[in-house]
Amino acid sequence: MNIMNLKQTTLLLTLGAGLLPLAAHAGFSLPSGSASPGHGISNVLSGSIANGALYWQSTTNWLNTATPPKPYAVTNDYNLPACDSIAVARIATTIWGGTANYISEMTVTINGANLPAANPIIFGSTTDTNPVFSANSANTYGSGSGVWLVTLPVPPEMLLKDGTPNTIIVSQTSPNGFDGRVQHVTLLAIYQKSSLANTFDYSIAEGGGDIYKTPTGTQVSQRTVAFDPVNPAGATAAKLQVLYTYGDALNDRLYFNGTQFGSDNVADWSTAVVNNGPSKVNFDVLGSLVASNTVRFSLGADVPATQETGLRPQLAALAVTRPASIPLPSLTINSAGVIAWTTNSAGFSLESNTNLVGSTWTAVTNTPTVSGNQFTVPMNLSEAQQFFRLKKSN
Repeated sequence: MNIMNLKQTTLLLTLGAGLLPLAAHAGFSLPSGSASPGHGISNVLSGSIANGALYWQSTTNWLNTATPPKPYAVTNDYNLPACDSIAVARIATTIWGGTANYISEMTVTINGANLPAANPIIFGSTTDTNPVFSANSANTYGSGSGVWLVTLPVPPEMLLKDGTPNTIIVSQTSPNGFDGRVQHVTLLAIYQKSSLANTFDYSIAEGGGDIYKTPTGTQVSQRTVAFDPVNPAGATAAKLQVLYTYGDALNDRLYFNGTQFGSDNVADWSTAVVNNGPSKVNFDVLGSLVASNTVRFSLGADVPATQETGLRPQLAALAVTRPASIPLPSLTINSAGVIAWTTNSAGFSLESNTNLVGSTWTAVTNTPTVSGNQFTVPMNLSEAQQFFRLKKSN
């Protein structure tokens, strides 16, 4: 058997696995402060990782009082579970400016260190030029009435992974009267821990999802968000989580893939505690999960009286858990004609033939020996060329 032919041996595998790439979408070109209908909600992050989970913690920070003096700061602790690593993290906060004309100069620190995306971030006014729907930049979503959603990428190394609480401080000053009261500060993180032993798909959307009972102009009574695709095959869990701000605590509806979830009053909060949210809800949507999923928020005619006057869904996340994937086996050959493959080849059989075109594959029956982390089979070198494959058994 020619050694060159051995090095050119074709190896065919019948299964594939891998990570979905991180996804981000370009934003609209409307100035944030003047987009009175809201920008809508769109995906900013999605992917598939091994041994993963979604951490989501939202605080309630609204003050039912007058404009706080500047500088004004809110401090919150976030109890991220002890984990091996953090794949991606994000801060989202909703802030009341008073009117669309005012400007905020906002600084964020995490465990005493300045967050690069907010050191500071300057936003506000009807000519705000900060981006929207960017995975890697600070985003600002304005509704034209002084309400701002600000989202910020967080370098994973800034967060503690040992279970110690992370302290996040959001502080603001203003050159011209920006109110600065905060509805919530939310930390989202996709983290990994080997003991989870799963495959985790996620899709996270954000934006100005403003909806109105009686829309005017380009305002709308419903919003539909199309999540980036996930793999529903063999899913053992699927959770939808949504955050709303600014509403009347009256009726509104949510639909996942056309099926209503929750009551006729999904976004609900007690005005005895806070006037403007947030309201965070979550639903088990495993029974309705498909590859391409949508969530629809409604204040339309489908919602029974009495509907909210207006409402702002601003964050939505779909998290899907599947069994851990088994890495594909690797197949190698050396100059002595020894075939070797890794021990994660359970359920595979080794086959060979001498011609890829019009030839029948036959099972290799040599008894394998185990050496370290590999099975090895010595081959008969009498043929001019041989091809080998690992075939998944039924």
